[in-house]
Amino acid sequence: MHEHNIAASFKAICENATAALFVIDASQNCIYANPAAEILTGFNASDLIGRRLHDVIHHTYPDGTNFPIAECRLDRALPTGVREQGEDVFVHADGSFYPVAYSASPIVEDGEAVGTVVEVRGLAKKKAIEFEREREKALLAKTFDTAAVGIAHVGNDGRWLRINGKLCEIFRYDREELLSLTFQEITHPDDLSDDLELFEKLKSGAIGGYNLEKRYYRKDGSVIWARLTTSSQKNASGTMEFCIAVLEDITSEKEHQQHLDIMAGELQHRVKNTLAMVQAIARMSLPEDTAGKDAFLSRILALSRSHDLLLADNWSGSGIADIVEQAIHPFGGTDSGRINVSGPHCRLSSRTSLALSMAINELGTNAMKYGALSGDEGTVNIDWHFQSADEKSHLEFMWQETGGPEVSPPERKGFGTTLIERALASEMKGETAVEYLPSGVTFKCSFPVD
Repeated sequence: MHEHNIAASFKAICENATAALFVIDASQNCIYANPAAEILTGFNASDLIGRRLHDVIHHTYPDGTNFPIAECRLDRALPTGVREQGEDVFVHADGSFYPVAYSASPIVEDGEAVGTVVEVRGLAKKKAIEFEREREKALLAKTFDTAAVGIAHVGNDGRWLRINGKLCEIFRYDREELLSLTFQEITHPDDLSDDLELFEKLKSGAIGGYNLEKRYYRKDGSVIWARLTTSSQKNASGTMEFCIAVLEDITSEKEHQQHLDIMAGELQHRVKNTLAMVQAIARMSLPEDTAGKDAFLSRILALSRSHDLLLADNWSGSGIADIVEQAIHPFGGTDSGRINVSGPHCRLSSRTSLALSMAINELGTNAMKYGALSGDEGTVNIDWHFQSADEKSHLEFMWQETGGPEVSPPERKGFGTTLIERALASEMKGETAVEYLPSGVTFKCSFPVD
């Protein structure tokens, strides 16, 4: 390759280089600066060439004090003949400071240093990224340490690897004491097997995390309840490096709930005893020929049976099939072959359960006295369904009597009809209607369900 081609190629390389390149002659003056140098420094090449590079871009320390040329490592490469490199801070054309990585390599001819090639790369973006990473690490560390819940990193053997102050406060161990233990050692034995089973699934990758309410022992031997939330931190190979555990002390919450359960149980028994007492008082106080005595006792009994059903479910509501079965039992139930029941599974609130049970009791009592169940041939069909197969928030219920004596509308509405059409409609927050068709009484209602 001809000499001029080599020079042209070298120039093309320098002009297109991404790093800032400077050439300094034996007098320490800049004789070349590539376009990347102009971009980095903010100076035009004409501002740099013919001047000592140190005096233009390296003359002041970041604190504003003068930077002596004798301390400049870029300048030192020429007289020493030794390559210099490192990181420093330069002064931009606008007066701002910016970090750089540099190398200053002497140009040696016949054993004598005749100039220096300086290569510089800006580190502002890299430093900003490093600063942001360090800031995020500090922020995460502070969040970890000052969180209002216990946080820990747990090894595959169950040992606490890293813990925050709140976790030590929850268990009442010093940090070093707790770090010497495993979670297995302070878990209540009755809750350990469930936790270990889930922990093994977490380690194997079968699950990504789990939630569990469990008991632990504090340092003083007392038992506490905690809500545990875990997740898996995996390494590059995809296996669990450690488990991240978040613990919330819910001992007070559990104790409060236990107190409420005791109070609710006591109240339930008191209500049941009160209903039984009202029933006994009515039997003993009202003469046998008192009008409505049987109906009153029947309603109290229906209310008591409904209460028993709800009590069994801790007043969380009941399945509609159970409500219907309990309500029609005094009238022969489905075993009699005269009451047919069908409908999908649906759970009703305690309020709706009581209302529907009372309605069926009124209908059954009326059917036994005057309707389909008063003779030998009549039947009752009970059916319920959702308004839409896709929308299961509204239920439609029907009681339909057939085969009994011919029915005519009553001259006046009694207590039972009023209870069904008004009071129960209000309790069930729905619509109710009683029709006295010649073929038999029909009761329809629709109401919202959760």
